[in-house]
Amino acid sequence: MRLFQILCLFILSNFVPLKSKDLEESGFIPIKKTPSLQWIEDQKTLDRALQESKSYFERLPSKWKTKLYKNSYNKKDFLSSLEKLKNILKETNSERRNIEFRKSFLLLETTDPTEGKITGYYEVIMEGRNRPEGEFSYPILETPSDLTVKKIGTEKVVGKMIQGNFVPYESRIELEDSGSWKNKTNPIAFVKIVDLHLAQLEGSAVIQLPAQNRFRITYSSDNGRKYISPSEFLNGVCPSLIPSDLRACIVEHPQEVKTAILKNPRYVFFQKESSAPRGSGGIELIPKRSAAMDPNIPLGIPVLISFDSPSVKEENRLVFVHDRGSKITGHGRLDYFLGTGKKAEEQAGRIQTPGRIVLILPKK
Repeated sequence: MRLFQILCLFILSNFVPLKSKDLEESGFIPIKKTPSLQWIEDQKTLDRALQESKSYFERLPSKWKTKLYKNSYNKKDFLSSLEKLKNILKETNSERRNIEFRKSFLLLETTDPTEGKITGYYEVIMEGRNRPEGEFSYPILETPSDLTVKKIGTEKVVGKMIQGNFVPYESRIELEDSGSWKNKTNPIAFVKIVDLHLAQLEGSAVIQLPAQNRFRITYSSDNGRKYISPSEFLNGVCPSLIPSDLRACIVEHPQEVKTAILKNPRYVFFQKESSAPRGSGGIELIPKRSAAMDPNIPLGIPVLISFDSPSVKEENRLVFVHDRGSKITGHGRLDYFLGTGKKAEEQAGRIQTPGRIVLILPKK
């Protein structure tokens, strides 16, 4: 009996809930002075992002509802709100534009003085191989056939069934052994360990195989384990702990970087795609117009962000909640999508800053 109790405690301690805690109302602050809705220069990206939000809400069930702060909303509320915003943005007179903006929406700042910050993310471009070859020995795996999402109490957790018992799924270090996945899933490609880490951190990547066209991989599922950043084990080893700088650090300290990455138990599985990068709900991610926020913030809604970082500065930039992230939880937390490739990688790694995040909601 004692052994059974210990086993239960181990199992429960290794399960990570998929749903985040509800956001405290105290973290929402109604805006008294309305921020200026600036004239949009890159109108095409804004139109695409707004259309992605609209298409997402149109796909939702007719009876879909959500609650935020003190209000309840349905899909018609958000669709009407997006259409109203679209029309306001067409107004060329700045004074009339901002008067209509103030009259039409409820503006809520989400803030946390301690934990709140704006970060950046991007889509990695990496080399790969069809089979293990030298440094290219780390598989990008599809979702295993035995991975199961189950409801325990009020939470959804990831695991698998073994002899009638629901147990945590294998950790990253356990998945190092190909025997743990060989008959359950297939490798999409084989890449370097740092590139695998970056793809799993960002949730998508573009893969270049020798003499083949590039293709895209996007998040499919994960093993339900809690993410631990390799930077926690690399203080004093790498000159910079920005994730993308691990490529340079592994040249000088290959074993230390590899060991640090393998200490992260979380493992992300992917699916192969040929289309644009996509976030949650199948929404296409638009560079500098899409962002990830807490799961309690409705997907698709518009947001104004302001921040100043060494690589990017924004003032009342209009973006849309198109994605989620395992570390993007709580008030005042937003991950800004910068795009694909080297420039986006360099910019994203240097956005780690306090900022202002204002939700644009239908006025009730």
